[in-house]
Amino acid sequence: MKQIIYFFCILPVFINAQTITDVQRLYKDLLSNYTKEVMPTPCTETLDIQIGIFIISINYFREVEESLSLTGSFILRWHDPRLKWNPSSYSNMSMLIIDPINIWLPPLVIINRVDKFESIGDGKKFYLTVDSSGFVGHSPGDVLDVKCITDISKFPFDRQTCTLRLIPYGIQMPYILLKHLFKDEQCQFDYYTPNSDWTLEKCTQIIDNSIDHSNLYVIVQIKRQPLYYTIMVVFPTFLFGFLNPLVFIVPVETGERIGLAITLLLSYAIFLTLASASVPATSNPMCALLIVMVIIITVSGIILYGTTITIKYHYKKKTDYIWSPLKGLVRWTSNCQCCCVKTAESAVNVPVTKDEVVYALDSLFFYGSYVLMILIGFGYFLYVLI
Repeated sequence: MKQIIYFFCILPVFINAQTITDVQRLYKDLLSNYTKEVMPTPCTETLDIQIGIFIISINYFREVEESLSLTGSFILRWHDPRLKWNPSSYSNMSMLIIDPINIWLPPLVIINRVDKFESIGDGKKFYLTVDSSGFVGHSPGDVLDVKCITDISKFPFDRQTCTLRLIPYGIQMPYILLKHLFKDEQCQFDYYTPNSDWTLEKCTQIIDNSIDHSNLYVIVQIKRQPLYYTIMVVFPTFLFGFLNPLVFIVPVETGERIGLAITLLLSYAIFLTLASASVPATSNPMCALLIVMVIIITVSGIILYGTTITIKYHYKKKTDYIWSPLKGLVRWTSNCQCCCVKTAESAVNVPVTKDEVVYALDSLFFYGSYVLMILIGFGYFLYVLI
């Protein structure tokens, strides 16, 4: 008895089995009087288009051109009553896959693209699905190069926020109204492939129906992978900065002090030439790392100047030729180090030797340079990491 019941249950499936002839007949019947240049709804009604986006990959980000390239796929769904049919008339066929060239497609355009201005998927064949109730599903994809306002002030620890603005170009509200396809209003990452230079942190969809066109804003936030630039640019920059003051602990008698100062200055200048190719060249806003580089090379120039002055005073035969305020500074520091009470007259008459002057200058430039470099490093990392 069970076998008989099972037989009669599956018998309609074999009787109503779909054939290619049924598909061709349905296709012909649906499109025989179909005009693809006409919208699915009259001008008195609103056509709702559900839309979502799949982010597939981030291709590159160009700071100077202020552009982001990503590969994405849009999921579109709308109702076209001209494509309805009765499934029982076509062997219970409830879905049809057809060529998009034969039916009306919404003219959705990303208006901030930098490479071309055309509808999504234009000129490309992405097959769509139609169900028996007239709902159309279309999934066009493309490589999207969009304009993106760049902020590289915190390079290489920067984040970039780019926005794709999509509208049904040429068809104003209320004729077409965009709606979210996914309830969470987030981009989908089912097919996403990570990028080695950039991390996709967040992608949000916002629909704005308050202006003349229904707007979809896809907000993409990416973060740079900083390891390479930290090792190749940031670390050598501060290394040179902390090496420069070491010239003041080299004895003047060796004759190597000025040579070491010039060598460090030239080495850092050559490094800047090589590093400039890695740092984005833009002025609004300017990269904080470039400002640090300029400050460090300026400090290197000051160190070279200080080295020359100390060598000059070291070979002075008489202290009478030494600048009086400098001798007063040396006398004051000597009094502070001795921590003894002296009258003003005796303090003024304390003799100052050239070795004391050179030592005071070396200490001033050495400790002053390191304090300045520590402040620069602390300020830079505090700025880029907050």
